[in-house]
Amino acid sequence: MKKTAFYLMIGLLVVSAATTRPVLAQTETPPAGALGKVMGTIINQNTGTVVAEEMDVMLHVLDQDLADAGMLHGQSQSDGTFLFTNVAFDEQLQYAVMATYDGVTYFSDTVPVDTTSMQVALDVPVYESTSDLAGVQVDQMHVLFNFAEDGLETKEIYILSNSGERTVKDVYKLEGDKSATFKFPLPSGADFIFFKPDDQDRFVKFDGGFADTYPILPGTRSAQIMVNYLLPFSEKGTYSYTAPLNIARMNLLIEQDANVSLQGRGLAGPEQMALQDGKSYLIYSYSDLSAGQTVEVSFTGQVNSEDKMVKEPTIPLASGAAFLGIAMIGFGVWWWRRPGNDQGEDDEMDVQSGGATLDELIAEIARLDEEYEQGSLSSEEHQLQRQESVQRAKRLL
Repeated sequence: MKKTAFYLMIGLLVVSAATTRPVLAQTETPPAGALGKVMGTIINQNTGTVVAEEMDVMLHVLDQDLADAGMLHGQSQSDGTFLFTNVAFDEQLQYAVMATYDGVTYFSDTVPVDTTSMQVALDVPVYESTSDLAGVQVDQMHVLFNFAEDGLETKEIYILSNSGERTVKDVYKLEGDKSATFKFPLPSGADFIFFKPDDQDRFVKFDGGFADTYPILPGTRSAQIMVNYLLPFSEKGTYSYTAPLNIARMNLLIEQDANVSLQGRGLAGPEQMALQDGKSYLIYSYSDLSAGQTVEVSFTGQVNSEDKMVKEPTIPLASGAAFLGIAMIGFGVWWWRRPGNDQGEDDEMDVQSGGATLDELIAEIARLDEEYEQGSLSSEEHQLQRQESVQRAKRLL
């Protein structure tokens, strides 16, 4: 169970890298070598037919670690096909094609080079869009509480699935010309609000909540976001939440040494869990919450003075390292290191990828996020290096 949970944690990074995102400018000249062809078709998964319109497409040339080695621009034809000629072919390269349909970015599978035929064939699946949220739910929501001098730091992680056959988008109209797919609540008095991913154009704050403008593609766990905020805290305080969608499971976590417990009607737990940082957490949970259902928990106990050490809440709330640490929870890592698990499985986790272990790749991603937030990395360089590390982690799976 422990090994599975660890891989699921890495899967969260993969999902983060594969979700809909803006395309970064990359080199137009792929590596030199023998030349071949990459061809394929853009297929509408809802109709089963080709997309009979000319569309801009991009060929991504990738190395064995799935890091970008070049990119070529092209255009599909009226019969839905596309063709890239004079493409550098090498045994170390792989290929994927990206297309934007109805304002949503879609990717093909990643296909290795074929040096015998000197051509690669692949299809790009796309979907029709809908504004119906009926097939969307929150598979897992995780809420982490941290007590500080400034108040109660709260991190909420949402992992969503779309069981429908269409991409969901433009559900809510916002001010101006913007539309949003989801609206999430925020408690009154929430301050120092930050999001992950930290795309400034993606999230829109409004009185009492925020909106996510990105579409959600069909599939399990096809979207994942996190919001951080700070609340004034009193020892008799409460946390109240109204589900915007059906929520299969909602976990609330608090450090065990905070000497604070949670109480609430229908609240299960606590269970004890340890993260890689060595800290122990108590996990409380709700299951099968319906959209519109409200839950409320109260904090009881005395917060240790040693826990109130945070002077500048914007630092821990925004840091990439904090996001990655909490992201481990997002895919079931509470099973990891629980009493009764076979400690011998630790050796199975020390898998290598180009000299780097999974732990080292996670640390590298965290470092890149923090360097970007501190301004020492440009947005383009951050995304390119981060994608390379994430893809190396993906390759280990």
